[in-house]
Amino acid sequence: MLLNEIVEVIELTDSDHLSEALEEFNLHNVVHSNHLPFLNIVYDNAKPHLLKKLCSIGFKGQIQCEKLISGDYIIFNADTYTPEQASSKFR
Repeated sequence: MLLNEIVEVIELTDSDHLSEALEEFNLHNVVHSNHLPFLNIVYDNAKPHLLKKLCSIGFKGQIQCEKLISGDYIIFNADTYTPEQASSKFR
């Protein structure tokens, strides 16, 4: 999949599909990729575009993405957690 196709998938994702993840993130400052409707290719190849989209729909704080040892991803608020602290919530 080309980068422009991945970016298009991100941009066309309706915020309704992200509402559960948004609520979880804003409550706990961290959310697992299982709550988001994206394949790993999105995280691997278009992370800045994804973070911009999440910020635009209401994810609060300094949003960052971290890959877990398991291969999954987490989105976390770097104002609240270091990558290690956020990752430890899903071990």
